[in-house]
Amino acid sequence: MNKIYLEFYQKKLFSLQEANKIIKDYQVCRNNICRLVKQKYLTKLKGGLYYITPLDNPEFYPDPIHIASKLRLDAVICANSALSVLKLRNIPERNITLASKHSSKIRIDEYTYKIIKNYNFGVDKIEYQTSYGLFELRVTDLERSILDCLRTRSVKAEELINIIKSKPLDFNFKRLLNYLEKYNMPILYNKAGLILELCKSNLKIDNDDIDKIRKKLTKKIYYFKERGIKLIRPKYYYFKEWNIMLPDHLFELAKTIRPITTVVK
Repeated sequence: MNKIYLEFYQKKLFSLQEANKIIKDYQVCRNNICRLVKQKYLTKLKGGLYYITPLDNPEFYPDPIHIASKLRLDAVICANSALSVLKLRNIPERNITLASKHSSKIRIDEYTYKIIKNYNFGVDKIEYQTSYGLFELRVTDLERSILDCLRTRSVKAEELINIIKSKPLDFNFKRLLNYLEKYNMPILYNKAGLILELCKSNLKIDNDDIDKIRKKLTKKIYYFKERGIKLIRPKYYYFKEWNIMLPDHLFELAKTIRPITTVVK
Protein backbone atom coordinates (compact mmCIF):
# COMPACT_ATOMS: atom_id res chain seq x y z
CA MET A 1 0.00 0.00 0.00
CA ASN A 2 1.16 3.56 -0.72
CA LYS A 3 3.44 5.19 1.89
CA ILE A 4 1.25 8.31 2.22
CA TYR A 5 -1.92 6.29 2.68
CA LEU A 6 -0.35 4.19 5.44
CA GLU A 7 1.20 7.17 7.21
CA PHE A 8 -2.00 9.21 7.41
CA TYR A 9 -4.58 6.43 7.72
CA GLN A 10 -5.07 7.01 11.46
CA LYS A 11 -4.88 10.82 11.29
CA LYS A 12 -7.25 10.86 8.29
CA LEU A 13 -6.64 14.53 7.39
CA PHE A 14 -3.39 15.96 6.04
CA SER A 15 -1.89 18.72 3.94
CA LEU A 16 0.44 18.54 0.96
CA GLN A 17 3.18 20.05 3.12
CA GLU A 18 2.82 17.23 5.65
CA ALA A 19 2.88 14.60 2.90
CA ASN A 20 6.00 16.22 1.48
CA LYS A 21 7.79 15.37 4.75
CA ILE A 22 7.09 11.70 4.04
CA ILE A 23 8.06 11.76 0.37
CA LYS A 24 10.81 14.37 0.11
CA ASP A 25 10.66 14.89 -3.65
CA TYR A 26 7.83 17.42 -4.12
CA GLN A 27 6.79 16.32 -7.62
CA VAL A 28 6.88 12.63 -6.72
CA CYS A 29 4.78 13.44 -3.67
CA ARG A 30 2.19 15.30 -5.77
CA ASN A 31 2.08 12.47 -8.29
CA ASN A 32 1.47 9.95 -5.51
CA ILE A 33 -1.38 12.01 -4.11
CA CYS A 34 -2.99 12.54 -7.54
CA ARG A 35 -2.86 8.81 -8.17
CA LEU A 36 -4.46 8.04 -4.80
CA VAL A 37 -7.24 10.57 -5.50
CA LYS A 38 -7.95 8.94 -8.88
CA GLN A 39 -8.04 5.53 -7.20
CA LYS A 40 -10.45 6.99 -4.59
CA TYR A 41 -8.16 6.21 -1.68
CA LEU A 42 -7.99 9.95 -0.99
CA THR A 43 -10.49 12.79 -1.34
CA LYS A 44 -9.41 16.34 -2.09
CA LEU A 45 -11.05 19.03 0.05
CA LYS A 46 -9.28 22.02 -1.48
CA GLY A 47 -5.89 22.85 -2.93
CA GLY A 48 -3.29 21.12 -0.78
CA LEU A 49 -5.70 19.51 1.72
CA TYR A 50 -6.80 15.87 1.56
CA TYR A 51 -8.34 13.13 3.65
CA ILE A 52 -8.19 9.37 3.67
CA THR A 53 -11.23 7.51 2.34
CA PRO A 54 -11.33 4.41 4.57
CA LEU A 55 -12.09 1.18 2.74
CA ASP A 56 -14.61 0.21 5.44
CA ASN A 57 -16.28 3.64 5.57
CA PRO A 58 -16.53 5.31 2.13
CA GLU A 59 -18.92 7.97 3.57
CA PHE A 60 -16.32 9.24 6.03
CA TYR A 61 -15.90 13.02 6.36
CA PRO A 62 -13.38 14.80 8.64
CA ASP A 63 -14.39 16.92 11.59
CA PRO A 64 -14.95 20.53 10.34
CA ILE A 65 -12.97 22.05 13.21
CA HIS A 66 -10.09 19.68 12.44
CA ILE A 67 -10.30 20.86 8.82
CA ALA A 68 -10.22 24.50 9.99
CA SER A 69 -7.01 23.86 11.90
CA LYS A 70 -5.34 22.76 8.64
CA LEU A 71 -6.46 25.68 6.45
CA ARG A 72 -3.58 27.89 7.55
CA LEU A 73 -0.21 27.07 9.09
CA ASP A 74 -0.93 29.67 11.80
CA ALA A 75 -4.61 28.76 12.21
CA VAL A 76 -6.21 29.46 15.61
CA ILE A 77 -9.74 28.23 16.30
CA CYS A 78 -11.69 31.15 17.74
CA ALA A 79 -15.07 32.76 18.52
CA ASN A 80 -18.06 30.37 18.25
CA SER A 81 -15.83 27.47 17.21
CA ALA A 82 -13.51 27.99 20.18
CA LEU A 83 -16.51 27.67 22.52
CA SER A 84 -17.21 24.29 20.91
CA VAL A 85 -13.61 23.14 21.41
CA LEU A 86 -13.76 24.37 25.03
CA LYS A 87 -16.90 22.19 25.45
CA LEU A 88 -19.11 25.17 26.22
CA ARG A 89 -21.23 24.91 23.08
CA ASN A 90 -22.68 21.81 21.50
CA ILE A 91 -24.53 23.03 18.43
CA PRO A 92 -23.79 21.54 14.97
CA GLU A 93 -22.46 24.44 12.93
CA ARG A 94 -22.00 25.13 9.25
CA ASN A 95 -19.99 28.26 10.01
CA ILE A 96 -16.53 27.71 11.45
CA THR A 97 -14.38 30.62 12.66
CA LEU A 98 -10.60 30.69 12.78
CA ALA A 99 -7.95 33.37 13.03
CA SER A 100 -4.89 33.77 10.83
CA LYS A 101 -2.54 36.43 9.53
CA HIS A 102 -4.73 37.11 6.50
CA SER A 103 -8.54 37.24 6.68
CA SER A 104 -10.63 35.36 4.12
CA LYS A 105 -13.69 33.19 3.65
CA ILE A 106 -13.53 29.66 2.29
CA ARG A 107 -16.41 27.43 1.29
CA ILE A 108 -15.74 23.68 1.45
CA ASP A 109 -18.68 21.43 0.70
CA GLU A 110 -21.50 22.56 3.03
CA TYR A 111 -19.26 24.41 5.47
CA THR A 112 -18.15 28.04 5.49
CA TYR A 113 -14.81 28.83 7.10
CA LYS A 114 -14.52 32.46 8.13
CA ILE A 115 -10.90 33.47 8.68
CA ILE A 116 -10.47 36.64 10.72
CA LYS A 117 -7.31 38.57 11.46
CA ASN A 118 -5.33 37.01 14.28
CA TYR A 119 -3.81 38.76 17.28
CA ASN A 120 -0.83 37.39 19.17
CA PHE A 121 -2.46 36.90 22.56
CA GLY A 122 -4.90 34.61 24.31
CA VAL A 123 -4.00 31.39 22.49
CA ASP A 124 -3.71 27.95 24.09
CA LYS A 125 -2.92 24.48 22.78
CA ILE A 126 -5.71 22.01 23.50
CA GLU A 127 -6.25 18.35 22.66
CA TYR A 128 -9.42 18.06 20.61
CA GLN A 129 -11.30 14.76 20.40
CA THR A 130 -12.82 13.72 17.08
CA SER A 131 -14.55 10.46 16.18
CA TYR A 132 -11.28 9.21 14.67
CA GLY A 133 -8.61 10.48 17.05
CA LEU A 134 -7.20 13.10 19.39
CA PHE A 135 -5.47 16.14 17.87
CA GLU A 136 -3.68 19.17 19.28
CA LEU A 137 -5.21 22.45 18.12
CA ARG A 138 -4.39 26.10 18.73
CA VAL A 139 -7.48 27.67 20.33
CA THR A 140 -8.28 31.03 21.90
CA ASP A 141 -8.75 30.98 25.66
CA LEU A 142 -12.08 31.63 27.37
CA GLU A 143 -11.60 35.38 27.81
CA ARG A 144 -10.58 36.05 24.23
CA SER A 145 -13.27 33.68 22.93
CA ILE A 146 -15.96 35.74 24.68
CA LEU A 147 -14.65 38.95 23.12
CA ASP A 148 -14.28 37.33 19.69
CA CYS A 149 -17.89 36.13 19.80
CA LEU A 150 -18.96 39.73 20.46
CA ARG A 151 -16.78 41.34 17.80
CA THR A 152 -17.60 38.76 15.09
CA ARG A 153 -21.27 38.38 16.13
CA SER A 154 -20.84 34.63 15.67
CA VAL A 155 -22.88 33.88 18.81
CA LYS A 156 -25.96 35.85 19.81
CA ALA A 157 -25.74 37.73 23.10
CA GLU A 158 -28.53 35.79 24.80
CA GLU A 159 -26.88 32.48 23.94
CA LEU A 160 -23.51 33.76 25.13
CA ILE A 161 -25.07 34.79 28.45
CA ASN A 162 -26.65 31.34 28.82
CA ILE A 163 -23.30 29.67 28.06
CA ILE A 164 -21.52 31.74 30.72
CA LYS A 165 -24.25 30.94 33.25
CA SER A 166 -24.44 27.24 32.37
CA LYS A 167 -21.61 26.07 34.61
CA PRO A 168 -18.69 27.34 36.73
CA LEU A 169 -15.94 28.80 34.56
CA ASP A 170 -12.28 29.48 35.23
CA PHE A 171 -12.62 33.13 34.28
CA ASN A 172 -9.89 35.76 34.68
CA PHE A 173 -11.22 39.33 34.65
CA LYS A 174 -7.77 40.99 34.52
CA ARG A 175 -6.94 38.93 31.45
CA LEU A 176 -10.14 39.99 29.67
CA LEU A 177 -9.53 43.64 30.56
CA ASN A 178 -6.02 43.34 29.13
CA TYR A 179 -7.45 41.86 25.90
CA LEU A 180 -9.95 44.73 25.63
CA GLU A 181 -7.04 47.17 25.76
CA LYS A 182 -5.16 45.20 23.09
CA TYR A 183 -8.16 45.12 20.74
CA ASN A 184 -8.72 48.85 21.26
CA MET A 185 -12.28 48.71 19.88
CA PRO A 186 -14.56 51.12 21.80
CA ILE A 187 -17.77 49.17 21.08
CA LEU A 188 -16.29 46.07 22.73
CA TYR A 189 -16.24 47.88 26.08
CA ASN A 190 -19.99 48.56 25.79
CA LYS A 191 -20.85 45.03 24.72
CA ALA A 192 -18.51 43.19 27.07
CA GLY A 193 -19.47 45.40 30.02
CA LEU A 194 -23.15 44.62 29.56
CA ILE A 195 -22.56 40.86 29.24
CA LEU A 196 -20.20 40.73 32.22
CA GLU A 197 -22.55 42.72 34.44
CA LEU A 198 -25.39 40.34 33.61
CA CYS A 199 -23.14 37.39 34.47
CA LYS A 200 -21.04 38.86 37.28
CA SER A 201 -22.19 36.43 39.97
CA ASN A 202 -21.40 33.44 37.75
CA LEU A 203 -17.99 34.87 36.83
CA LYS A 204 -17.28 35.96 40.43
CA ILE A 205 -16.52 39.55 39.55
CA ASP A 206 -17.65 42.57 41.55
CA ASN A 207 -18.88 46.08 40.87
CA ASP A 208 -15.35 47.50 41.08
CA ASP A 209 -14.37 45.26 38.15
CA ILE A 210 -17.43 46.33 36.16
CA ASP A 211 -16.60 50.00 36.82
CA LYS A 212 -13.13 49.52 35.32
CA ILE A 213 -14.84 48.74 32.01
CA ARG A 214 -17.47 51.45 32.40
CA LYS A 215 -14.76 54.08 32.77
CA LYS A 216 -13.54 53.18 29.26
CA LEU A 217 -16.86 54.05 27.59
CA THR A 218 -16.87 56.89 25.08
CA LYS A 219 -19.69 59.38 24.46
CA LYS A 220 -20.63 57.61 21.23
CA ILE A 221 -23.79 55.51 21.37
CA TYR A 222 -23.40 52.08 19.74
CA TYR A 223 -25.96 49.55 18.52
CA PHE A 224 -25.79 45.98 19.77
CA LYS A 225 -26.59 44.42 16.39
CA GLU A 226 -26.81 40.67 15.88
CA ARG A 227 -26.61 38.43 12.84
CA GLY A 228 -29.63 36.65 11.43
CA ILE A 229 -32.46 37.07 8.94
CA LYS A 230 -34.98 39.64 10.18
CA LEU A 231 -38.37 39.91 8.49
CA ILE A 232 -39.25 42.95 10.58
CA ARG A 233 -36.81 45.69 11.46
CA PRO A 234 -36.16 45.35 15.21
CA LYS A 235 -36.77 48.17 17.65
CA TYR A 236 -33.83 49.29 19.70
CA TYR A 237 -33.96 50.66 23.24
CA TYR A 238 -31.38 52.93 24.79
CA PHE A 239 -29.70 51.44 27.84
CA LYS A 240 -27.99 54.27 29.69
CA GLU A 241 -25.85 52.11 31.98
CA TRP A 242 -23.74 50.99 28.99
CA ASN A 243 -24.55 53.80 26.55
CA ILE A 244 -25.82 51.31 24.00
CA MET A 245 -28.94 50.59 21.92
CA LEU A 246 -30.31 47.10 22.55
CA PRO A 247 -32.81 44.96 20.59
CA ASP A 248 -35.95 44.25 22.61
CA HIS A 249 -35.10 40.67 23.67
CA LEU A 250 -31.71 41.75 24.99
CA PHE A 251 -33.13 44.85 26.62
CA GLU A 252 -35.50 42.66 28.65
CA LEU A 253 -32.45 40.93 30.09
CA ALA A 254 -30.63 44.21 30.65
CA LYS A 255 -33.58 45.63 32.63
CA THR A 256 -32.53 43.39 35.52
CA ILE A 257 -29.64 45.84 35.96
CA ARG A 258 -31.61 49.11 35.71
CA PRO A 259 -34.78 49.88 33.68
CA ILE A 260 -34.07 52.93 31.46
CA THR A 261 -35.55 53.12 27.97
CA THR A 262 -35.77 55.13 24.82
CA VAL A 263 -37.42 53.59 21.77
CA VAL A 264 -35.95 54.03 18.28
CA LYS A 265 -38.56 53.48 15.61
